[in-house]
Amino acid sequence: MNIFGPIIAGIWIAFWLYWAVSALRNRSRFKRSQSRASMLLLILALIAVWAIFADLLPAGLLEEQVIPAGLPAGLAGISITILGLGFAVWARVSLGRNWSAQPGIRVGHTLIRTGPYRIVRNPIYTGLLVGYAGTAIVIGVLWAFLLVLLLLAAFLGKIREEERFLLEEFGEAYEQYRREVRALIPFLL
Repeated sequence: MNIFGPIIAGIWIAFWLYWAVSALRNRSRFKRSQSRASMLLLILALIAVWAIFADLLPAGLLEEQVIPAGLPAGLAGISITILGLGFAVWARVSLGRNWSAQPGIRVGHTLIRTGPYRIVRNPIYTGLLVGYAGTAIVIGVLWAFLLVLLLLAAFLGKIREEERFLLEEFGEAYEQYRREVRALIPFLL
């Protein structure tokens, strides 16, 4: 990595510590949830993240520098990472007890359409993807950008499962929300 590596690592560690603590604080029972087996793609994506940060991937084409290391890329990447993770935190706070690591419907689940949920239906995933994109800019090598695409694929699979539950639970209200608000990127996706 480069001189910005420890800063990026610290940002992610702080984010995941917050995430773990808030997950423990805001637990409620599930009404229904996905099977553990359907989380396989997301788990594989997280293993890939770990493998990359642990420097376990072989050198070669994946190590090709696509963004030159330096102060502009480092500062831009750190800023984008912080903005993305901040957006994810805002979404997590907005969800409150509705949040869960796996797709599901909690007891007393409500349809949230405020805060970042006015902008995109899945702002946690949007924020995480933006955070990983910022990190990829700091790292600057091809594998970092390919990881963002891998995570996008994992999140799209998870979104499909979540939306099935939300449609079953909220029916036309959720269908209307889907027509009005994009899944991940305003006006596009």
